[in-house]
Amino acid sequence: MPRRSVSTYLGLGVVVALMLNVGFVSGSAGAVLTAAGSVAGLVEHPTLAEEFVGPSIGTAGTPGSCGILQCYTPQEIQDGYGYTSAYAAVHGYANAGAGQTIVIFDAFGDPDVASNLATFDATFGLPAAHLNVICPSGCPTLDLSGDTNESLDEISWTSEITLDTQYSHAMAPAATIDLVVAYNDSNQEFVVAEQYALTHHLGYIWSQSFGSPECSFAPGPSSPWFQQNNQIYQEAASQGITIFASAGDLGAQFTCPTNSASYPADNPNNIGVAGTYLDLNFRSGASVASPLDSAPASYGHETTWNDFENATLVADGYIFGVTGGAPSDYFAAPQDQASARITPYTCLGTTPASCFAGRSYHSAGRVDTDVAYDAGVDGGVLGYYNVTGSAQAAGYYIFGGTSAGSPQWAAITAIADQLGHTHLGNFAPTLYALGARLYAIGALHDIAVGSNAFEPGTGFLATSGYDAASGLGTPNVGVLVQTLA
Repeated sequence: MPRRSVSTYLGLGVVVALMLNVGFVSGSAGAVLTAAGSVAGLVEHPTLAEEFVGPSIGTAGTPGSCGILQCYTPQEIQDGYGYTSAYAAVHGYANAGAGQTIVIFDAFGDPDVASNLATFDATFGLPAAHLNVICPSGCPTLDLSGDTNESLDEISWTSEITLDTQYSHAMAPAATIDLVVAYNDSNQEFVVAEQYALTHHLGYIWSQSFGSPECSFAPGPSSPWFQQNNQIYQEAASQGITIFASAGDLGAQFTCPTNSASYPADNPNNIGVAGTYLDLNFRSGASVASPLDSAPASYGHETTWNDFENATLVADGYIFGVTGGAPSDYFAAPQDQASARITPYTCLGTTPASCFAGRSYHSAGRVDTDVAYDAGVDGGVLGYYNVTGSAQAAGYYIFGGTSAGSPQWAAITAIADQLGHTHLGNFAPTLYALGARLYAIGALHDIAVGSNAFEPGTGFLATSGYDAASGLGTPNVGVLVQTLA
């Protein structure tokens, strides 16, 4: 059995209190949290939902398996989400994303980002990456000792950078990656980073795997950084830039007393990305020499990512998180969501039997989920991670969380832009307008099972069509990009 990662918020299976930061946290915080807890102060250790597998993996076994957890290579994800025909449409995998730039925003930086990406590429047989690291306020010197909360925070962002760069590259290997590094993870430094990207016209596709719950804002939407950031998003949208933002991994409440949307996924100029649990199909009896060896896969089924609803994980104490997704108190529902209904879901206890659905309704506020993507650590993606000088174990990890979705949706957009010789910009309105047709032609997978409620806690139920827990669903990439292009 793989050992539990020491880099998650908690000893897995133990409910802990968490003080949420007033700034941004990396989007894939792997934690079991008290959803109704207070929010104040700083997060001690924001990090990815992840599981250490080992310094190398050589054990023969079933495809897609890492001990009791499922784990997938880039090629298996490509098979499952139908990337193959998209690659054929742009003259092959090695050419996917050519001429496009994906701009990824993260904090603090990672001195090993290029070497980790090179090792990842060599492991999985991927083309070399076109990576630029840009520090608008200067690249900070990291404290990798792990002796302070600040050091742990900095180390955790290196995990985020690992996932963002490796899986945006894996899905669109010919695209240039501009990693724009905020000097720290404060709100204002992300404003500086995103203004730099906008002013310098770095690229037409942005990925943000971070967010803060609206309930944590002080003094609220009147904050200068909030107004500046929203102006940047508005201007970016007017220039045809597509912006993705992860919806968070701590359920609909996001540690708040009531349901709370995640910023910036709630901004109407952004496309919010929810999380699913993806179960791929492999040929019966198939075996691989190592989990790092890909086997032919096909789409199996998906449910809303909620580890409380995964009986196997609950039994073994593997609780990493729950997808976000909730209405905003700060942004009104756009016309795109005007006809959408969302269904509240409440769990009074710690078992599914204690949960019940409420009456569905039209939300007055924008719901911060538009689309979804594989996010469970059970069913997560394999990446290579090392931070020289830290005590963090070097090797292969299963990465999960809604952080996995934003960079991969960015890669999908790079292929669509390449195919259509255009810049799609905010194409969420197009997805809403096409609606049921996207399901009918197989461009999107409708996720209609599960919820994003903690146990106990409140959230929303996945239903047919649009819902707050999974948005419009997950992509069948080949069909989707040719529909959008």
